[in-house]
Amino acid sequence: MEKKVFQKKDLWVILPFLAVALCIALFYARMPSSSKIAVVEKDGKEFCRIDLDKETSVRIINVGGPMNVKLRVEPGAIAFYSSDCPDKICIRTGKLTKPGQTAVCLPGKVSVQVVSGNGKKSYDGYTG
Repeated sequence: MEKKVFQKKDLWVILPFLAVALCIALFYARMPSSSKIAVVEKDGKEFCRIDLDKETSVRIINVGGPMNVKLRVEPGAIAFYSSDCPDKICIRTGKLTKPGQTAVCLPGKVSVQVVSGNGKKSYDGYTG
């Protein structure tokens, strides 16, 4: 006597879960995504704001400062392009594409943070 792995009565258990999963997927697919704003600070003061979703081409922004910092802006992303700092950690950070991501050039006193379109910072969690 062989036992079947899948029986018809198993569908009554599986179908409700599939229906709920489909509803959740459709709900999140229809939600509008907030735009991404890159906030560039130089010497602790806001230098500029760049709407990454409205960028249509690649451009280089010269922030200047003691380390001659330059940023590369492209559709949906921003990154440190060049800096005269000795360790180049800021350049190796790579592209920032999601709200909450940050890159800093400490010797150049320049920071870049991506925030959501409503201007609020996005955090994964809080401590303390």
